[in-house]
Amino acid sequence: MFAEKTIRDYLEVAASGQEVPGGGSVSGVIAALGAAMGEMVGNFTRGRKKYAEFEGEVVAILGELARIRGELLGCVDRDVEAFLKFNDVYAMPRETEQEKQERTAAMQLCLQGAMQPPMDIMRLSLEALRLIPPLAQKGNSNLITDAGVAVQGLFAGMKAARYNVMINLKWMQDETVVQQRKEEVRNILSEAGGIAGRVEALVEAAL
Repeated sequence: MFAEKTIRDYLEVAASGQEVPGGGSVSGVIAALGAAMGEMVGNFTRGRKKYAEFEGEVVAILGELARIRGELLGCVDRDVEAFLKFNDVYAMPRETEQEKQERTAAMQLCLQGAMQPPMDIMRLSLEALRLIPPLAQKGNSNLITDAGVAVQGLFAGMKAARYNVMINLKWMQDETVVQQRKEEVRNILSEAGGIAGRVEALVEAAL
């Protein structure tokens, strides 16, 4: 679907009046770009004699970042698919009390489904963020600013995805799930902010 489009084509569709891709999908793209920048730092470190002592660690990080980037790209289309399911729910009849109840139940399922891709973007972005400090500290020093860009992309994608989580939670009726997800969101952002601050300090010190 959209993950297979060129950057130009994706941006053209995102900028148009079409209902998809929306913010959740775009959040996945932003975060995936951040992960890619982390991989760039690793790939300019791997195989370099100067950084030989960190080779094993860097190779392991590269494998994890590649996996995360792939899963983030999967979220780009998963978010679109989840959103489009709302169209079927909106079309459901709501004349009788039973029809209204069935429509409400279907809407709640859609909301849960729509919350999942951006929630996963947040989780995956945090996974990736945890891998950036070692690259900033031990990776190729010529790419320290790229490590900074990696953090900015991942953190921006995460914060953007949060909006899409929260707007779906707003309409969900299962209060237990709502509170669990809100707490998880707070914890993710708190940890991510700390990581971002540490890497930003390293980048600024190198400028």
